[in-house]
Formats: sequence, structure tokens, C-alpha cells
Amino acid sequence: MPVVSEMVHPKGFDFATQRQIVLLREVRKLKWEDIAKQVKNLQGENPLPRLCANYYHEFSRRLGRRRARYDRCGNKPSKVTPQVEQFLVKQLKALRRTCVCTSTTLQQVLARDMGVKLTDRYVRKLLQKKGYRWLPRRQKRVYSTIQKAERLKFAKHVVSLSKAQLREKLSLAMDGVVLGIPPADPTDRMNFCRYGDEYMWRKRSEAFQPELAGQDSYGSYIPLARTVPLWGGCSEGGFSVVLFHSRKELNKAEWVHGVQQNKLTDAIKKLKPVKAVGPWHVLCDNEGFMKTRDSQVACKAKGVKLWHIPAKSPDLNPVERFWAWLRKKLRQMDLADAVARRPVLGKMAYKARIRGIIKSRKAQQVAAAHAASLRKVCKEVIAKKGAASSG
Repeated sequence: MPVVSEMVHPKGFDFATQRQIVLLREVRKLKWEDIAKQVKNLQGENPLPRLCANYYHEFSRRLGRRRARYDRCGNKPSKVTPQVEQFLVKQLKALRRTCVCTSTTLQQVLARDMGVKLTDRYVRKLLQKKGYRWLPRRQKRVYSTIQKAERLKFAKHVVSLSKAQLREKLSLAMDGVVLGIPPADPTDRMNFCRYGDEYMWRKRSEAFQPELAGQDSYGSYIPLARTVPLWGGCSEGGFSVVLFHSRKELNKAEWVHGVQQNKLTDAIKKLKPVKAVGPWHVLCDNEGFMKTRDSQVACKAKGVKLWHIPAKSPDLNPVERFWAWLRKKLRQMDLADAVARRPVLGKMAYKARIRGIIKSRKAQQVAAAHAASLRKVCKEVIAKKGAASSG
């Protein structure tokens, strides 16, 4: 026998309270203001008088409760058995380890394997009832004592600088990113556009299960033909592209050639640094090609001093948060294309879209805000004694 489940608003009433409202109105002839003082909603609060009146006028004597008005909200009563609930939880536990398992994914699997059709909204409600939440998949990195000491040293140095000194020293916070173009297959395209694999359905108690950890693997699993790799940086002056490169990973030859062709210095100048002429400090990660002799010679010749963050500390590079914003923006536009059934953009057109977003006023404001937040992040690292920040 299927179990009929109806969603009740948190500010609504249970069946006993609905009947109590009717009795207080019809038997004791109380006013709505007095009735509201004597009853509680599901949150344990006194409701508004007009809400009591609405429940009274929609109360069904035959049903003994208020009739659910699904015609108003577009929802339909959902019928699900314990077997269906068990199936969904079992599929979730299996699929979330191998793919991005969303409520839409479970909805399709349920319709295919059991012939049961549920709305994705109801699937989410069911998972939440079972204790699952759409939470970050990625676990915060655990640092060793030596790594914490290096992070503390870097953070204290940043905090010791005044705002003007930090604005002058942070001429550019630079890093690379690999952006992916949506696939042509309609189903894969929708999954690609809707979600990344940074979030998943899991219980809060499952935060430290190694098999559920993971990182954003877009750059590693997308074919080269569907990737747009680039290097760029941000400062309090905004964001600027350093260069687009041909491979997923930038190598020494491409980097040195780009520096010699003034691509790095041009990117710095576009953001109007405090010093119109170098030397400029560029905050960056610890890529091997940047530490080679050829790279150091090329940067020195252009008046650039590389300022390396501690190892494995992307939270201390402001441009990493800008990449997250850019990915989200691109996914929104990709999803709009997919819903409108427009064809997938080619590589050149997608690169033009990226350039258009980066040049927008909003992107420049976001980049400047992330660059200005470096001091705040460093203060958090100091407060946590070198542990990972929330960024």
C-alpha cells in the first residue's frame, strides 16, 4: 500500500490544531485574534489571525483537515513506498562515488528501473528527510606542523603590511585555470551545466569519509578539444588575462616566451598598479617552470619579482576565488543555452565568451574584492594557527 505524503509549511498547523481552530470559531465563537493566541503552528509560534481564518474557510469536514490546494502551487501529491525510499538511498550511495549524483539523476534512475515518476523536488525532500544535505564534497586540507608554520609566516607578513603597502606589493595575484566547454550530448550537457562535483548529497556525519572526498576534476577529465586553458591575475585594480595557452598545463617554454613578449607586464599595467614602472611583485603558486633559471632571468629583465605562497595553499591566492566565480558564471550561461536548445559553442566562440565576461564591469568588481580580501583571509589563518581558511 503506497504511503501518501503531503508537504506542510513550517508555519502551518497539524491536523489536531486545524480541528481546534474550527471548534474555537464555531463552538466558542472567538475572534480570530483570540484564536491566534491559543494555537501554535509547527514552529511553536502563535500564527497570524488571517492564517487561522484561511485554515478555517478551507477546512474539510469530510476529511477532518484542510484540503491540500495543489492546484495553486503546481505540485501533485507524491506517492512513495518504503521500497522506493530504500532504492533511492541505495542508488545515491552507489552513484555519488562514481559521478555527480543529483536529484535529477536519481529521478531518472527511479523512472528507468522502477517505473516510478517523482519530481526532482520531491526527491530532494525525501533525501533531506533521510538526513542527507547538498554539502561541499571537498574536505579541507590538513596541514603538517611545518606547513602550518609556513602559512603562519606568510599570513603574518601580509597582515604586518599597511593597506597602502599591500596594495603596492600585490601588483598581481596570478594563477592558471582550465575552463571546459559543455559536451554535445544533451544529457551530459545538462549535467555538466547544472552542477560541478564540488557538492554532493551526504550526511553531515560523513564529512571525513575519504571515499567521498574529491576535488574539481574538470580540467583533468575534459578532452583537450573542449578546454580553454588560460593564465590570469587579479589585484585591487580588477582582473587581467596574462595569456591563453595551447596545452592543459603551461610549460616553461610557453611561459618564458610570454614573459619576453611583455604579456605579463602588460597584464599588470592594465590594472593600474601603484608603481607605473617596476619592479612589481606577482603573487603566484609554486609551479616548477616558474623556478627555473630561464624563468627567473626573463622575469628579472621585465622588472617582475615572483612572490610565492606557501605550498599547497590555494586559499592564500585571491585569484582562486575569482576562478570559482568565473566557472559559476559560465555554467549559468551554458545552462541558458542548453535550455534554449542553442548549439554548443565552438572553441573560438567560447573563448570570446570568456573574454566578454572578464571585461565586464561585474567581473572587475569581483576580482578587486577578492584581491582586497587577502588580509582578511590571512587574519583567519593566524586565528586558526595555520589551519585551512574558509576560503
